[in-house]
Amino acid sequence: MGFFDLHEPEDGQDRFFLYAMIILPVCAATSYLFDAWYHYTHSDEERNYQGLLSTIVIVFSYLQYCAPIRSRKALTIYFLSVCLITEAATIGYLLYYIKKKDITNIIFHVSSLLLEILFTSALIYCRVVREYESHIVVENKHLFHFMSRLEVILTIFIPVYVNVKYTSLTRNMIAYFLLFDFFSDSYSRFQGVWIKSALYLFATTTTVAVATEWVYFNHHEHIYEQVSIVAELVSEGLCDLIIILQFFPFHFKTQHVNNIARQALLIHRNLHASIANPSIPNGDANETSQNGEIKGIAELVNTSSSNETELNTSM
Repeated sequence: MGFFDLHEPEDGQDRFFLYAMIILPVCAATSYLFDAWYHYTHSDEERNYQGLLSTIVIVFSYLQYCAPIRSRKALTIYFLSVCLITEAATIGYLLYYIKKKDITNIIFHVSSLLLEILFTSALIYCRVVREYESHIVVENKHLFHFMSRLEVILTIFIPVYVNVKYTSLTRNMIAYFLLFDFFSDSYSRFQGVWIKSALYLFATTTTVAVATEWVYFNHHEHIYEQVSIVAELVSEGLCDLIIILQFFPFHFKTQHVNNIARQALLIHRNLHASIANPSIPNGDANETSQNGEIKGIAELVNTSSSNETELNTSM
């Protein structure tokens, strides 16, 4: 794994976890590719595989944003590879719906193709060009949390997939429920209207997509299916937006607080060093302390002002 030049494990992580964070998004995208083209090649059969596998694991494809790869070249190749696999899968479903002349799903999958390109481009810009770090960090416990929640949710959705009356292919709604729960853990650190609004809208559209899907299964009115598809498309865009916004530090309170804490610690160390240094006369020591304190306060004011300016600009 030397080619990837992995980051060192942080708290709540280990080497196995780092490898998993690279492999799981690829596995999720590959399962999506398999489901899409299997369905396309077997769509004329009376009963066929309905995309359950990719629906289960598709959530991991969204975690590619925090792939622990330091090499900029390797990270670019990684993002592009996942994107190409996902796009190839979406094209498989798109061809199927073109054959069926289903306008709603054609629009949905064409839009998904465009969103995936925009999402990958934004990931490359943030992680490779700007070298931003993720502020919503994934740890071991989150992976196990995803798995435990999947067990509960799938007990509700599996009957839909095994029922011959329905044709429910790969859907992202389960992934969005899990991701909304994951993102909401960091809500207390959010600041600014953009990322908070995106999270609220993401939760709303995901709920609408699931609710209208179940209404469609019970009443078989296609208007509910169309509403569910549109809501899922909007949820996809909002999910991508939240992932991109979390790269920018001014959307989080911790960045501002940490800057002040570091400056305060620096002032304390400078004052302590100037007072404890016996080579400096008392008058000079006092003057040095005062100058250090004034300089530190000025830096704090400048830091606070710059942060407030960034926040106002972002809002």
